[in-house]
Amino acid sequence: MPTYEQAQKLAAAAWKSSPRTIDVTYYSIVKDNTKTEEKLRQFYRDLFDKSYGPDEELSPEKLERKKMDIQMNVDRELAEQQQGGRKIKYRVRCDGNSYRVERVYGRSAKTIENIIKGVVREEFLPGRELDANTSFEETFIETPTPTNGFELYTYYHESKTARVEKIERSRAAIEDRKINRILKMPNAPILQIRLGTRKNNEATEPYDVNEPKIRQLCSGTLEGISVKINPDPDEPDKKDRIEISVYNDKKIEFLTSLMICAKDDYSKVYYCQTPNPATNKPPIFTKTCSNFGSQGFPHNIKQVIYDGKGNVRLQETYKIENIRVNIPIPKEVFEFNPPDDYAVTDFRLPEAERKAVEMEGMNKWLKGENRGRKLQAFIRLNEYLKDKPDEMRKVAASMLKDEYSNVREVAFNTLIRLLKDNTEELRNIATSMKDDEYPRIRRMADKVLNRIDSNR
Repeated sequence: MPTYEQAQKLAAAAWKSSPRTIDVTYYSIVKDNTKTEEKLRQFYRDLFDKSYGPDEELSPEKLERKKMDIQMNVDRELAEQQQGGRKIKYRVRCDGNSYRVERVYGRSAKTIENIIKGVVREEFLPGRELDANTSFEETFIETPTPTNGFELYTYYHESKTARVEKIERSRAAIEDRKINRILKMPNAPILQIRLGTRKNNEATEPYDVNEPKIRQLCSGTLEGISVKINPDPDEPDKKDRIEISVYNDKKIEFLTSLMICAKDDYSKVYYCQTPNPATNKPPIFTKTCSNFGSQGFPHNIKQVIYDGKGNVRLQETYKIENIRVNIPIPKEVFEFNPPDDYAVTDFRLPEAERKAVEMEGMNKWLKGENRGRKLQAFIRLNEYLKDKPDEMRKVAASMLKDEYSNVREVAFNTLIRLLKDNTEELRNIATSMKDDEYPRIRRMADKVLNRIDSNR
């Protein structure tokens, strides 16, 4: 049984306050052994069904592109797991219910296959090492609205796009965020339940320390839990070994946990282990922490989840690069301020108004100098104007003289599709494209003209 001093330290660790604010940069490596090739293939098949559409509705070229995208993503994830796991860099900032997370994924350099107009070509994809100089690819911001809900702001920095959504759900404070769960004492929730009481016995209220229960724990008369605390055999002067057993109403043990903690501060948990409740071994969860900073947070963390036979299912490692708590965080960190050149989709607006705003942004991209954005804008406008062929025809016609050959090619292809029943206009356009500097476009023009002549 613990001494009263030890029980007090245990309660202090379980009820250690979450930070009011937090600003942390960290790296993670996630190795998920449950991601079999079959499961990954099904996941990406479902994902690309949404973006491409069902197989039976696709052209042979699009179907091939879809299959290659699925295979490329399956191969990438399998390779990541074989190489030790997926590497991610995060920066997280929290203030009350406001939350901002930025992330970027690491990757190895490799050559991938890409398909362009039915032709498979090899494309080199450079690697990305994660360090202090690596820029973030994505930003997600959640901020509470005056009503009981959130607004979610998302930035995709490589494509320079952003979106706004309204989320109707309960608010999540810092203590509910993943970063706080990573840093917090592993057994804090169960200790709060067993050593505390709620005000007015209300399920929505937090647990407060119950002093009589603390004393009962020391005397061995507290029902539902027992705790043994002894010096750690390896470092008896610095650490304590804490064994926790939890019992149900029939006094049957259903959960046990072992923690190795700093002798002077039980919130510094160097090791935690939860055995399989069915056999009491092997463990189903372990957590190892080291390099505790001046604020009491570990800077190196490893969490492992096992199956019932002791095989690793999920392994997560975290390296905290920089952490600051209880500091002022400017309000603008949680505001939506996309750069002027980002295309914004605002899902809070009615659909017609949202599409009008997006189309305005896409039209700006068409007039810009970035080839990738022009193509992206053209594809998006094709979707929005699928029921307005006359408007789409004007857009495509305006791109026939673009400086980029693949932009002209896409525009010409679109006009061939839209003008299949307007022979004369299509003939005029094809004739004008016969002198294009790009051989592929000239061949397309000849093919269109030959087909028109053969059908006369």
